[in-house]
Amino acid sequence: MKKGNSDTHTISRRNLLKTIMASGISHTLLSSSPLIASVLYNRHAEAAGDVTPNKTVVIFIPGGAIHDLWAPSGSGSSMVMPAMSSGYDAVKTECNFLLNMSHGSAGHGSMPLRLSDSWGGQDTYDVYMGKQLGSTLPFTYVNLGVHSNGKGYLTRDGSTTIPFEDNPFTAFKLLFGSGSSHEKTPILDAHTQAVNAIKNQLAGYEIERLNDHLDAISDTQRRLDELSGGSSCSSAPDATEFELTHDTFSQQARLQIDIAVAALSCSMTRSVSIAFGNHQCEFRIPELNYQGIYHQSIHGGSNGQANYPYYTEMRNHLGSLTAYLISKLAAAGMLDSTVVVETTDMGHADKHSGSDVPFMLAGGGGAFQRGITTPAGSSYNHLDVLYTAALACGVNSLPYGKEIPGVLT
Repeated sequence: MKKGNSDTHTISRRNLLKTIMASGISHTLLSSSPLIASVLYNRHAEAAGDVTPNKTVVIFIPGGAIHDLWAPSGSGSSMVMPAMSSGYDAVKTECNFLLNMSHGSAGHGSMPLRLSDSWGGQDTYDVYMGKQLGSTLPFTYVNLGVHSNGKGYLTRDGSTTIPFEDNPFTAFKLLFGSGSSHEKTPILDAHTQAVNAIKNQLAGYEIERLNDHLDAISDTQRRLDELSGGSSCSSAPDATEFELTHDTFSQQARLQIDIAVAALSCSMTRSVSIAFGNHQCEFRIPELNYQGIYHQSIHGGSNGQANYPYYTEMRNHLGSLTAYLISKLAAAGMLDSTVVVETTDMGHADKHSGSDVPFMLAGGGGAFQRGITTPAGSSYNHLDVLYTAALACGVNSLPYGKEIPGVLT
């Protein structure tokens, strides 16, 4: 980290502490509900006049894509989305599809290099950006997965590898738990009590924002309860494991996205990563026509057809989950302040190709051009996508990558 950035963040933390002290809200109350701390952080940020995108989400989709079946053409609402990328159609005007790029470490097995240029000892992009954008928030970074553990990792904090949180019930409780030692205290009730205790110390718009946050948390908790057959995740012991099978892969993915958006909206964190599976692609999505695992759809799952119908169907569906994230951010009014990065581990996965790798950026307001394709070229790779995304958030100190020309406005 550059010294200038370190000084800036030290000053920011000091100013935040002044905001908290001036609020008259007790440390005990802040500890009981991180949601309250997030409101004060927003008050501090708004006072500072922040307008640059200040949040980032990384989506990892394994298995690349076939260039001719994925690469869009045209621009704006007239952009043509081929079979592998038609899942982005509803949000294509919010996206910048990066074409003809390379991958310095393509293939299965190198997932630890997706978000940095080192196997160890270095913060990955999600961790680094969390420390830059939200070091004073309750969670510096959040890394979620959907059947992602067991084969590789994506997130590393220095030399420490961080396992994915694959269980949305656990993720929800970790992020929105009351902080109370009483396991049976419902999460929502604890936050509601904290909000009611300080309403007379908040501005009208802050109360409205808190109510919106509570509604979002309540809706996510309801959907989690439905997935678990009606058992309340808020009263479950920490060690409880719910059955999360491939039969609910897509439902789990959308819940993880909902939790991520709620965490960003409530200023629990400013950096989230979500992985759909891992580098071995050993999952299936039973609502699709193809009933096998994703890896098999890539290698031999085409049923002898040159256009890889099974690979195409699976990859398109995974892209539609990224589109769901983009839509949720837009509905929450956060897409312009959030830079979304979709990354992968190769190009044509049946060939383990390191060329024509599909990357995409979305959101970010006016920070970069949207509704277009950018023919970046083979001299740019996955690290350059990360560096360019960091620049869009006003961070120019990411220790790997270079700017991709023609992306930033």
